[in-house]
Parts: sequence; structure tokens; C-alpha cells
Amino acid sequence: MNAAARRACHATAAAVRLAAVAALALTPAACSVERTYTAEPIAARVVDADTGAPVEGVNVVAAWQAKGGLEGGNVMGYVMVMEDVTDADGAFSFPGWGPKKWRNGAIRDGAPLLIVFKPGYGVRLLWEEKYGVEFATPHMSSSWDKQVIALKRFEGSAEDYAWNLSGLRTFLDGLLLEGGCAWRGVPNFLRTVDRQHREFVRQRTRVALDSLQSMQDNVDKSCGSLPDFVEEHAR
Repeated sequence: MNAAARRACHATAAAVRLAAVAALALTPAACSVERTYTAEPIAARVVDADTGAPVEGVNVVAAWQAKGGLEGGNVMGYVMVMEDVTDADGAFSFPGWGPKKWRNGAIRDGAPLLIVFKPGYGVRLLWEEKYGVEFATPHMSSSWDKQVIALKRFEGSAEDYAWNLSGLRTFLDGLLLEGGCAWRGVPNFLRTVDRQHREFVRQRTRVALDSLQSMQDNVDKSCGSLPDFVEEHAR
């Protein structure tokens, strides 16, 4: 390599280093921008996909994730997480909330995520699509409000069912590792996941979900004991 080529390479490397430093310098500032969010109430029904009958006892979680990082796709926390369990008519609801201030990242596409789960049925993860890949508006709503959500009984082996529920594991990993104490908003959901874990163990199949004790190993210990909290607050 001649001298001119070496100088060009050194200049390019220096420019790359400078760009990386600038990006790192800007990241904390971008993450620290304070935003204020509110959300409208959500009310819907869950029915059996084959019979149309209401499904009672379905765990429904609503989660508003905040994302950030250099590419804007890392989960930075949960602005709000709440749950409900369907009644005899298959109905569930979530109250409106806010205004709530948030500084760590921003709510982007997909919020609120609705997780609809009852053992024996396939899980549904319903991402909000109205925002595309953009930032969510300060005042949010769900396209599933006043809608009917069909849930289909799972037909297949226990191994297949474990694979079907892998999306729950992905959500839980993010909630427990990045959500601070947000898991305290979903004790019924956590208990249901633990019971399905125990059923997989009983069936001697691949365990795709964590027990309450395994969840405890992944949470911020300042939030208290996860198993004890679920035992006390799950109904």
C-alpha cells in the first residue's frame, strides 16, 4: 500500500471512530427526552374460534413497551403493563391511564401489545399496527377496542404446543429483565404461565416456559419476591 492509500485509510478510520463517538454521545440525550403518554380504555370479548361461544378465564395482558438504543429497537422498559381475566361472557377491559411521564426511550410501533392466553388454546400476540414503525402518538388507543377476538383450541402434540407458546417466553424475558418491577402488574398471568410450565414437566415434554422460581432468578431483587407476590395477589 502506498503512502496516499495509507493516509486515505487512516482518514476513513478516524472518521468512523468520530461517528461512533458522536453516536454514543447523542444516545443518552435521545433516551433522556421526557415524553408524556395517555391511553384510552380498552374493552373487548374473547370467543372460541370454532363455536363462537365466549371463553371464560382467558388471561389478557396489555403492555406498552418503550424502545430505544442506537437503532431504536431495544426494549428499554415498560411504560405500563396491566392484565385482566375474561368473565363468563368472554369480556375483558382495561382502564384508561395517564398522563404519565417517561424518559427512558419512547413508545414506538406495536403498542399496546395484547397477549391473549388460556392453557389448551393457542396464544395470540396482537401488536398494534396503526403507527407503522414510527413513534406512537402521545394519546394512544387500541384497534382491538370493542372487537371480538377469536381464540382457537390447540390441536397437536405437547411438543408442538410448547413451540406455539414460545412467544410468551420471549415476552416474559423482556418483561423480567428490562421491565423493572412492571411484572407486579400481571400476577394472574404469571401464575398461569407457571401452571403451564408444571404441565409441560408432568408431560415430560420440552419446557418452553419458566416456573415462578425461575422467573425470580431474572428479576430485580429490589422488587421483592416474585413467587410470594403472585401467591398473595393472583386471584
